Amino acid sequence: MAGAGRTRLLDQEGRKLMRGSSAKERTSGSSEATFAGKKGKLSGDEVLSPKFKTSDVLENDEEIKQLNQEIRDLNESNSEMEAAMVQLQSQISSMEKNLKSIEEENKLIEEQNEALFLELSGLSQALIQSLANIRLPHLEPICEQNFDAYVSTLTDMYSNQDCYQNPENKGLLESIKQAVRGIQV
Repeated sequence: MAGAGRTRLLDQEGRKLMRGSSAKERTSGSSEATFAGKKGKLSGDEVLSPKFKTSDVLENDEEIKQLNQEIRDLNESNSEMEAAMVQLQSQISSMEKNLKSIEEENKLIEEQNEALFLELSGLSQALIQSLANIRLPHLEPICEQNFDAYVSTLTDMYSNQDCYQNPENKGLLESIKQAVRGIQV
């Protein structure tokens, strides 16, 4: 492995020497260019010079290995982060779609509630008009202010008809039935 690092370093030094000669010398075909090309190759003495210590090559090789490992670790971390981001984006898109669907459902429910409220309001007014002349015991004539109490009393009367069997109450129940028949639901 150290040999491969040394070879790379030697190749780099050779390229530096070649760069030092002008473009004209490299392409002219003259003997000077040939000499410069030969000069680019290092002799054994030059390799052993203090400039190319084995410990420097080994240190560089270790640094390169360390940097390569860090690059691999960063690439792996980036891949994991990108996958997590894709998953988060997918979840966000799904949530946005669900939210939009819920908003549309809520709007539809609001519209239905408004329609039902209008219908209830109309029925309440029709009931008030129909029962305006009928007096229930212990209650004022029906109006918007006592409407709920009036309806509760009516509900109680019809669910406990046994309690209202005397002739006076029977007549009241019959009057209520007659008054309510005209209401269109």
